[in-house]
Amino acid sequence: MKEILSNIKIHVNEKIYLKDPETSALGRNIIQHSILLIDEIGFDNFTFKKLGERIGSNESSIYRYFENKHKLLVYLSSWYWSWIEYKLVFSTTNIPDPMDQLKKAIAVVTEKIQDDVATDY
Repeated sequence: MKEILSNIKIHVNEKIYLKDPETSALGRNIIQHSILLIDEIGFDNFTFKKLGERIGSNESSIYRYFENKHKLLVYLSSWYWSWIEYKLVFSTTNIPDPMDQLKKAIAVVTEKIQDDVATDY
């Protein structure tokens, strides 16, 4: 089951990024460390230069993936809501009763977010 879940790709609107960060190790590193850095220092203090220092890469390499930090934040938000959508579909697919589906959907959307081992971020 873990292998099946690891092959699922969360889709994000292609207009948000210049190069899909999921297609390279550097891109995945950018996403993973941007989440951690934004959590640590806040979005206002977050810069691509600081992120580049964190991941050991040039600031310019981050600009190959995202035009600016706002596009990166939109990407992260879109990825999160696509992940929630995936969890909703996965958890409600085999429930025939609409009321039970609704209850399960509400539980999924309102549950406390914990680190999900099925996802990289």
